[in-house]
Amino acid sequence: RFTIFHFSLFIFHFSLIMFSISFSSDAPITGAFSHLLADIPGGVTLSSEVLGGAYLKAGTPIGKDTAGRYAVCKTAQLSAQATSAATSLQVRKGHHFLPGDYIASDSSNGKKIKSIDKSNPAYDLLVLQEAISVELSKNTPLFASKGEDKIPKVTPSALVSATLIVPQRSNLFCAATLIGVVREELIPPIPESFKEHLRGIFFI
Repeated sequence: RFTIFHFSLFIFHFSLIMFSISFSSDAPITGAFSHLLADIPGGVTLSSEVLGGAYLKAGTPIGKDTAGRYAVCKTAQLSAQATSAATSLQVRKGHHFLPGDYIASDSSNGKKIKSIDKSNPAYDLLVLQEAISVELSKNTPLFASKGEDKIPKVTPSALVSATLIVPQRSNLFCAATLIGVVREELIPPIPESFKEHLRGIFFI
């Protein structure tokens, strides 16, 4: 819950970084955000070639990759329970995973995605090269890992401010929120481990 204590911490953190960010009190409020207080100056540019979805949704986590460029932190959410022997994961539509990506959770090491079946209108099926090895419950958040580990391929530092169409074979420019209040049920799944890096974002 977003309490008075959390709000006080929020204001304190907000004042500490006021000189290194751009304030956006005039920015439009999307349905996902109840407050947008500070963003990355000038926005960010993302490559669309590594994105597997049609839309980049408001609230999508982003961060810098190993080359220092901003990139999407790919996440997904299980739409059905997966046993430890499962070699495929049933996930909700709208993710950006592609074959060749590694997918992990806070409790399971990454496994390489062999193929993706999008034929079912209700969910996508991510076929893995090997069993997930850990039982995962329905609605578990998943994320792209560096390899067979739990280390995010991209460490999150901000959230995309508004939903955008992903262009084909070109870069995508977007505003990115560093400090704000967001309705968690309206944004892509955010693993608990990601929230540790998103200190300026308050989830309600």
